[in-house]
Amino acid sequence: MTHDKDNLDRLPESLIAELKRADQAGPLITAKVDRAVADLAREQFSSRPDRRRRTSPVWLAAAASLVLAVFVLQTQYAPEAPVSELYGDVDGSGQVDIADVLALARRGGRDISQAELDAFALRVVSLSDDGDAT
Repeated sequence: MTHDKDNLDRLPESLIAELKRADQAGPLITAKVDRAVADLAREQFSSRPDRRRRTSPVWLAAAASLVLAVFVLQTQYAPEAPVSELYGDVDGSGQVDIADVLALARRGGRDISQAELDAFALRVVSLSDDGDAT
């Protein structure tokens, strides 16, 4: 602590006085002041027209139904990639290996399901010659 005391002795008195003045507590906002400010804000904003649109529940239901229908149609009739393209040499290295599975997972073009990636990985690391895991 003597080291800190030595450092304080070297500071100019004007700086110490300013630091002490700045170290005092700020004004306290009481609950009464807080309520008064909230009341003033309510009064100020109550005169403004409400610009939010009130959406009818019927329109919300119709929009939700439409989104659901588009989602179902898109998932039911999504074009499937041929098996040879899905389980092929994705990274162009000349051989089909686990790097192709990783490249397919990183490629963002067609949505590949986790099940398809798992099947591809299983096929790549399979010990049988025909590519089917046994």
